[in-house]
Amino acid sequence: MLRKLETYLENKILTLPSWLSAHLKRTAEIAVDLAMIHKADPTRCKLSTLAHDLAKTYHNNDLIKIARTNNLECSEFEFSHPEVLHGPVAAFHLNEYISEDISLFNSIRWHTSGNKNFDTENKIVFMSDKIDPNKINKRPELNKIKDLAYKNLDHSIIEFFETQFDYLTKNNIDIHPESKKYYEYLT
Repeated sequence: MLRKLETYLENKILTLPSWLSAHLKRTAEIAVDLAMIHKADPTRCKLSTLAHDLAKTYHNNDLIKIARTNNLECSEFEFSHPEVLHGPVAAFHLNEYISEDISLFNSIRWHTSGNKNFDTENKIVFMSDKIDPNKINKRPELNKIKDLAYKNLDHSIIEFFETQFDYLTKNNIDIHPESKKYYEYLT
């Protein structure tokens, strides 16, 4: 099934805007590096990162419609902040490839907020997205988190949440409840 997913993703990425396909490729490279360091499967981490933002370009109304029409398990927070629905919608669209693989599903579905049920692969995908060099260029305070991710995933996630919560609070942006739960679980 992984081979079919890989073929699908290779073809799908060709149809995405160049900024998005570049982001997916950068995060996949980071994920492979982190997988080697943290003794996870590099192929699985690569595929999850290539898949995590497949629905990123969807309009918010479309994300809501897809989630509601298909009865996706999404919170009221997610419906009221539809920009975070791209994870659940991407996981839904990949159902034929990942339906029996909870780890691949979790990596894609929860890559925005994190989730207390994360395994090592999920943590790698989560952090690979957060430490994309383009994101670090826009927010240099993430650089220390990148260094930490190569040493200790849990500590890097805790540091990321602390930095992110501060940033979101200062900018009057709501914090995803799952992020808070995951942070509390880790600390």
